[in-house]
Amino acid sequence: MTKAKTVASVSFLDNHSISMDVENVVGIAIGTPMKLGDGQWFCELIVRSGNGTLAVQMLADSPERFFVRSPEPFLEQD
Repeated sequence: MTKAKTVASVSFLDNHSISMDVENVVGIAIGTPMKLGDGQWFCELIVRSGNGTLAVQMLADSPERFFVRSPEPFLEQD
């Protein structure tokens, strides 16, 4: 029997937040926000790793809530 690999490690913190550790990330994508009804929007975040895929389904009151800030470009130094 082969040992199962961990896709994500989830911690529920006492300040009501969640922390996830995902190893071997190979891609991150966010879907286009879709309107479900008045003041209800849905969007999905996908994190692909070498061990599997993590999908986060999110609800918000407007599509602007799903804006993702990108980091500054990483410049590798020799």
